[in-house]
Amino acid sequence: MRTWRRWSTAALLAVVVAVTGTLIGTGAAFAESNGGVRVMPLGDSITEGTQVPGGYRIGLWQRLAAGRYTIDFVGSQYNGPASLGDHDHEGHPGWRIDQIDANITGWLR
Repeated sequence: MRTWRRWSTAALLAVVVAVTGTLIGTGAAFAESNGGVRVMPLGDSITEGTQVPGGYRIGLWQRLAAGRYTIDFVGSQYNGPASLGDHDHEGHPGWRIDQIDANITGWLR
């Protein structure tokens, strides 16, 4: 089950990165709600940052900022270290994919 969860989280991250890379233009990623392309970091504890504050969002934010992309992380959750430029996300520790799937429509509104 852990392997499936890790695989699905990695696959979801790959989709987010791929879609983001094709949709966003150039420009610097600055801070919270900067008006860039909206990206929803979505997943379980690796998204929320249970073991590592900020989870994978830190590396994603830094890579996009280094590429001078303008992005805006969105979601109903908010946390992470100061090194994370935008703290919004939809990470829910311990949630399974069916639980995330049951809520995603509401989060996208």
